[in-house]
Amino acid sequence: MWMPGRFIMGALALFLVCTLVRAWRTGWIYDNMWRFNADDNPFMYALEFAGRIFIIAMFVAGAAGYSPSEFLDMTGLGWIKPYLPHGRTY
Repeated sequence: MWMPGRFIMGALALFLVCTLVRAWRTGWIYDNMWRFNADDNPFMYALEFAGRIFIIAMFVAGAAGYSPSEFLDMTGLGWIKPYLPHGRTY
């Protein structure tokens, strides 16, 4: 990936880390229309938290120069590559 793209991926990962630190401290995760509280709805809070951790890992791998195909192989999700649209393996 070209260098400005890697910088943008790193900046997005850093932004998401900051939002997760805020969510950890306050107990609230804000999405577009939804708010998940760790006390009222702990399952959705944990699911949103885990999803954002996966997205952060994806951004960090992209910033390190890995392709999406290599990221899928690293996370054990390489089996999904034949099911991607148009048969692309990226």
